Amino acid sequence: MTQSLKLLKAKPYPLGMYIKGQDLIFSGTFINETGCGIILYPCTDGVIDTAKPQIVPLTDQYRHGSLYSVRIVGGALAFGAYQLMSGGNRYADPLSTRIQGLEEFGVYKKEDEIFSIISDDDYDWGNDKRPHTPFDKSFIYLVNVRGYTMLDTGVPVRHRGTFLGLVRKIEYLKSLGVTAIELMPVYEQPSVLSRRSLELMHAPVHRNMTKDRAMVSEAGFLKEASDSDRLVNLWGFEPGFPYAVRSAYAVKGNDPSEEFKDMVREFHRAGIEVIVQTYFAEGLTHQNMQEILRYWVSEYHIDGVHIKGKDVSSTMLSQDPLLSDIKIFDYGFDYWYLYGGASREPSKRNLASYKDDFEFTARHFLKGDDNIIQSFLNLSQETGTAGGAVHYICNYDGARLADLVTYDHKYNEANGENNTDGIDDNVSWNCGVEGRSRRKDIMLLRVRQIKNALVMLFLSQGTPMLFGGDEFCNSQAGNNNPYCQDNNIGWIEWKNFAKHKDLVDFTRFLTGLRNKYEVFRSAVPYRLMDYKAVGYPDFSYHGTQAWRPDLSAYSHTIGMLYCGLYCGKGQEHSFVYVAYNMHWEDKEFSLPELPKGCEWQLLCDTADSEADYSTPKRGRTLKDQSKATLLSRSVSIFISKGEPERTGRNISYATNAANKQSADAPSRDK
Repeated sequence: MTQSLKLLKAKPYPLGMYIKGQDLIFSGTFINETGCGIILYPCTDGVIDTAKPQIVPLTDQYRHGSLYSVRIVGGALAFGAYQLMSGGNRYADPLSTRIQGLEEFGVYKKEDEIFSIISDDDYDWGNDKRPHTPFDKSFIYLVNVRGYTMLDTGVPVRHRGTFLGLVRKIEYLKSLGVTAIELMPVYEQPSVLSRRSLELMHAPVHRNMTKDRAMVSEAGFLKEASDSDRLVNLWGFEPGFPYAVRSAYAVKGNDPSEEFKDMVREFHRAGIEVIVQTYFAEGLTHQNMQEILRYWVSEYHIDGVHIKGKDVSSTMLSQDPLLSDIKIFDYGFDYWYLYGGASREPSKRNLASYKDDFEFTARHFLKGDDNIIQSFLNLSQETGTAGGAVHYICNYDGARLADLVTYDHKYNEANGENNTDGIDDNVSWNCGVEGRSRRKDIMLLRVRQIKNALVMLFLSQGTPMLFGGDEFCNSQAGNNNPYCQDNNIGWIEWKNFAKHKDLVDFTRFLTGLRNKYEVFRSAVPYRLMDYKAVGYPDFSYHGTQAWRPDLSAYSHTIGMLYCGLYCGKGQEHSFVYVAYNMHWEDKEFSLPELPKGCEWQLLCDTADSEADYSTPKRGRTLKDQSKATLLSRSVSIFISKGEPERTGRNISYATNAANKQSADAPSRDK
């Protein structure tokens, strides 16, 4: 101790270290209350002078319950960094809003090499405004900040793997129709973890991680850790510093907090929301969680949170007034408790279930499994009455979309766990050959299956979520759990973009279709009845014979008719018919008869490998308006042209068509 500091008692809240005038105020807890205190360091232009520490021991005089609170008079003028000490250990304050020492990704740092930075934020947000896009008009794009741009040659080298790297992709994301970017955890944490640090933080090791062997990353390649004690942390679902932005995701030399805010502001200018995944480690109280979310919403202007972790009451967190207008995602909510059983207005919904039931149901339907058709229909038309429903076919944990049609099995050997980690059943199908293939028929079938999956996703009634890179066949070489793969396996391979631009164009076509026709994004559930007496139900199911859906256990075909007569001005005459043939044989579908004055046009056929979706797609009028043949494992989208001619108020087009088209129709596929 080089000089005596004047210390005063302080209020126990707010927690952390902050500047007040010329003083520093600290309030927090310690891992071990033996010999606890604060070590203060001078700091000039970001350089910490560790040779001249000032130790502030904390006694019971400054204690409130388990909290120690102290005011360090004049401390703001003399110090710019600090560490906590207890039980003979030195470590950074878990409540810090900025950390120094973790800027280099893949470099292991001991606890006493990590410092808390004392900062007083004065960021100018200008006229920043949150987009507040409702769920029925949202399209979520999920990325890992580092992995998304590390291999993108269109991004400057120093910006790759950073928040500014994501800013470089805004125009691309807008072209896809993205309305919200979801980021895997972006709070500060070590990029290489030791098991001891995890134990100190009372946290479990990553799921399925065996404790006798692990892999670490060096220069982008994995190797076995010599001390069997280190874990690469690419995904970020580990304890850390929940109030600070991850510095390894910022351009070297930049203030990570400022760079993150710059990114959020730029996304908002583009009309894109920023949603962050927030992992709550075991041991955090509900109050801790609440304070963390409040801080990120108020300090970083985020638009939503995806809550991750065990024993988290998202229902309780969602009652916080500050969080009432941001999107909150979790596996589910107790809407009855929140809203007394009443549904909320679609424009005011801010909660959404984010679960994998649609994911695996759609995969089963895609690969042609039995006993799945009814579940697929129920989930594909899922529209929450009290909250939203996020739909996806691939997430960060599991097979990529390209791998879903390339591998029957997982290949996680590179993780160093003898292929025991990750889920065992991807519900995938390799289209006849395991792994990569140059056979043209296999390649065409795989692209067709990817298109089928994209149609299922974007034409479902839930809010679609796409994992970044799936739109251009990014692969993880069959690895379905690349949490530690800080290399080409865990990164997005952008060289595939040019090779599979047709799939990018197809994705743009589907998002454009979803945006244009509100029948694909109804804010309320369809009634499946003609409640407006227009002659057609608002939505109806069909089989290979119109008006006769086959819902048997062995059915692999279904038609969905969306009636535009229930839509607003400009779309009131648009009928859309989506026919799915997930059978391994070609099927002939009889088309529902349209009102007089209308005719069917074929807008999309996933089996047509020559179709060009790079320009606005125009429908092709069918010569035979009564039927169409769908090749095996394909989807066709039909759109009506013309305006219905009506001679009476309650003419039932549907009833007449049904009687005419299904007089002696079979009830199931043959």
